[in-house]
Amino acid sequence: MFVEKVSFVDSLAYDFLLSLIRLNCNEMIMGSYADQEFVNWFKPDAEITDWVKETGKRLPPDIKELLDRFFNCETYFGIALFSLIQELDLITPEELIVEIKRIPEKYLLSHFLRTGFGPDVKDRNLPNLEKIVEKITSDDKEMLIFITESTVFSPSQKANLMELFSDPVKTKEDYLYLLEWYLENVFNSMKVRIKNSNQRQLKLLEKYITENGDDYFQKLEIVTVPDILAKVSRIEIGVSQFLGIDQAHSMGNKERFLFILGYDRIEIPFREKDMRLECIDVFEALSSKERLAILRALKNTSYTPIAMSKKLRIPAGELNNHIEKLKKARLIESFLDGENLKYTVNPQEIKKIVDKSLKRLLEEGD
Repeated sequence: MFVEKVSFVDSLAYDFLLSLIRLNCNEMIMGSYADQEFVNWFKPDAEITDWVKETGKRLPPDIKELLDRFFNCETYFGIALFSLIQELDLITPEELIVEIKRIPEKYLLSHFLRTGFGPDVKDRNLPNLEKIVEKITSDDKEMLIFITESTVFSPSQKANLMELFSDPVKTKEDYLYLLEWYLENVFNSMKVRIKNSNQRQLKLLEKYITENGDDYFQKLEIVTVPDILAKVSRIEIGVSQFLGIDQAHSMGNKERFLFILGYDRIEIPFREKDMRLECIDVFEALSSKERLAILRALKNTSYTPIAMSKKLRIPAGELNNHIEKLKKARLIESFLDGENLKYTVNPQEIKKIVDKSLKRLLEEGD
């Protein structure tokens, strides 16, 4: 079903951006290892943990400030160029920087709007976002209204977005300054080791997929909306040590879907799943008033994450965490409505899952 579409990508350009995310969002990525599903199976990479600690000490104050502006753990503006790497099949950080220098400042801002939960607009394709950027960068009042009413970022990140859009030329200069400084002073010394390591892991991943087919692919737990992958002609898969047990993905166009997997994630299909923990996940998901509010909201209609965040007044970052817990417990379903990802619930199915989970837990040890 999926395996025949798979191709493998080996691009340091992805690692370049992902290492900046890891540097600024290390605690968030480390938090995945505390999940009860993984805690006895995987441990954080000590080499990466030490690298984050030591590199962080060497960053000048201005670089730290730019790092948090562009690679904030809520908005991920700086990683928006994943789609550019994919579209142009870029291989090296140097190629990426050359392309960023080439593209117009406002085109860069259009990419920024596609990250995180993005704006609450029906058409989130780049041509439409370019029109929005042109409009709001030409009128401060329009910019304020758009960012206030159409994005679901936290107040601090709305302010950050306002600053980025107020001066597109400076935004591009600052972004390039950060990337060029980081490449010269940090990433260049790591490139050979990262490339060799990625190639070893890619060979291992290719072996697993070849030997185990779609069964392995499904157990990777990277596909939350299978109908997306049913429609694309290519599923591109790469690896990165900087992601640990997590993954990153991008859909640059309707034909290609990209996944970058952390090294530990490629081993997930081989762990022995504790069915008891799956039952506990159900009741953990139901233990939050915010998650119960999400289920109630989805009972009668479907929502995009953006619309749900606005309706329930839950910040985008928090809502994403709640959605992940509900997905893990199999209490919500996702589907594509055109090009928009939406969530819904089936109350009868929820009741079956809860009843079955409670029965299994009560019978444990009998």
